Amino acid sequence: MKTNLELYKVFYYVAKNKSITGAANELMVSQPAVSKSIKVLERDLNTILFNREKGGVSLTNAGELLFNKIKKSMDLIVSAEEDITSLNNMESGTINIGAGNTIMQRYLMPYIRKFHELYPNINVIVHTVVTPELIKRAQVGLVDIVFTHLPNDIPSNFTITKIKKLHDILVVNGDSEYKDKTITKKDLSTLPLVLLPFNASNRMNFNEFCKRNNIIIHPLMEIGNDLIIEDCARGGLGVGLVVKEYVQSKLDSKELFELDTNFSFKEKDLVYLIESTRKNNNIINSFTELLK
Repeated sequence: MKTNLELYKVFYYVAKNKSITGAANELMVSQPAVSKSIKVLERDLNTILFNREKGGVSLTNAGELLFNKIKKSMDLIVSAEEDITSLNNMESGTINIGAGNTIMQRYLMPYIRKFHELYPNINVIVHTVVTPELIKRAQVGLVDIVFTHLPNDIPSNFTITKIKKLHDILVVNGDSEYKDKTITKKDLSTLPLVLLPFNASNRMNFNEFCKRNNIIIHPLMEIGNDLIIEDCARGGLGVGLVVKEYVQSKLDSKELFELDTNFSFKEKDLVYLIESTRKNNNIINSFTELLK
């Protein structure tokens, strides 16, 4: 690499601040030094990175392209610095927790609150996207711990820790025409099912069941939040696929009724994943200790 990495750092701060002055203040160097660094970088790359404007600067197309790449690198550097800090103490740092909405709402929130009480100076950042995206972020160090359900495709460089067994069930309200019927596998293709999206980790087990039994379903609705699925079933809008352990209180209070089926879905596991190079991180280990 012919270009000094320090020049990219200067570029990053100018782009972030949209200002030579702002970058100079944050880097604690002179404005002429910042301007000179940008000119050298533009010369080395043989392109113009900034449009000089009254009151600041804006990125050119080439500058935008470079900034999107540099930002990822800077995020990783910051993450690495925080990892080093966490090796030494629990007085500062960040933990990035990844989970889908269902796991976050149904399981994780009490632990996050407890962790914040114990370590108020540790920043907790929550990522709520689908499991494949969380795994990608974890592989580059942007997510520290991923919560998901098995079965799921997990790369070999992750350690998997099982938390608890879960069971999928079909639920309706007390007025449903299906409440007192015995449901067969064949019936699944005609039921007004209310499901999570196809790629949600909490639906993978159901997808496998249908595939294994050659069942083609026609969902009435697909909703990205299982609390809303629960509400739909309680309101008589359809048959909801939910996790029994997550709705047990509603079953006990007769707000929901589990359908009688002549089959059962395979058990699944709630687990957390940690990329193998991060297993000695003190902050991550302190959080997982709460789960025990």
